[in-house]
Amino acid sequence: MLFKKRGPDVHALIMAQIRDVENCMVVFEDFMTAAATTQEPGSETLRALCKKLDLAEDVADLSLRTMIDSLKKAPYLPSTKEDLISIATSCDKIANKCETVANRIVLRRIPCPAIYVDDILKIFAVTKKQFQMLEDCISMLFSRLNVLSSEPQHLDQIRALESEVDKLEHGIYEHLYASDRDLAEKQQIARVVELLCDVSDIIEDIADKIQIMLITRMA
Repeated sequence: MLFKKRGPDVHALIMAQIRDVENCMVVFEDFMTAAATTQEPGSETLRALCKKLDLAEDVADLSLRTMIDSLKKAPYLPSTKEDLISIATSCDKIANKCETVANRIVLRRIPCPAIYVDDILKIFAVTKKQFQMLEDCISMLFSRLNVLSSEPQHLDQIRALESEVDKLEHGIYEHLYASDRDLAEKQQIARVVELLCDVSDIIEDIADKIQIMLITRMA
């Protein structure tokens, strides 16, 4: 059994870190909702939410370091520790990506055209659902490993949702580049959408890491 040995409560610490990343996504959702409904990307409201997101990301970074430190005394194989660190640091990239998108919108004053609001909010709704599934899968590594190993649909569902995000993303690009907007504006909007969709890609990559971990550790 992968995690049958007792030691520091790595499970609790990694889930605390995941919840801190999730909090970043909650703040980011507030930010994107505000950004999608205002034509003032440099407004005080967005700046305040951006600052709140910066602080939430700092908390997530601290949680990550605490979890990694706990692995020093954890009775796991070095390869298992490496896998857990890889999963946790990848989750931290989600918080970093949210912070990057928010700062880019505020500092470069990039508006969210009304015509793309619904699809952008749909992208984030699907991504949030992905993350919730990922959170469950990470917890299952410690509490229901055999179930996760024998029922790969838990991870397959995460990949299916990433495909949904891809379709929404491509739909925005098709419409955007066919429009008569200025090329520079097209590129700015497209880059924000790309960064937003990167979160979904990161979640899918973590699901792949988990599946590889199961294959190589459950023999």
